[in-house]
Amino acid sequence: MIRLVCVGKLKEKFYKEAEREYIKRISSLVKFEVREVDFLKDEKCDYSIYLDENGTEMDSISFSNFLKKIMMDKKNICFFIGGWGGLEEEQIKKADFVLSLSKMTFPYQLCRIILLEQIYRGLALMKGIDYHK
Repeated sequence: MIRLVCVGKLKEKFYKEAEREYIKRISSLVKFEVREVDFLKDEKCDYSIYLDENGTEMDSISFSNFLKKIMMDKKNICFFIGGWGGLEEEQIKKADFVLSLSKMTFPYQLCRIILLEQIYRGLALMKGIDYHK
């Protein structure tokens, strides 16, 4: 099970459409859910990954290998994305891993779509689906 926990809601139609498409793709490969929350609280996760600009960056193949290793050892993996203000330091300290999508700053809604795409890409690489070029 992979869960994406996001502070805030997607409002723009184009973000919602992109999210629906990636959720459909990911859900065809693994049990997956997205939860929108007003604030972060404890989730039942075996492994928690928090997104933060100061986290570890990786390319798509490294991310796929990282995800594969975690999925072999852990049953419930949670990704956390903060709202417009990001995540607080005390929240980040709870993470098993802190991931950065880029040194650039993106709106939290776009981070959500980028992460969904990378999760799908990582799973596609694992499953041998012809997606990564």
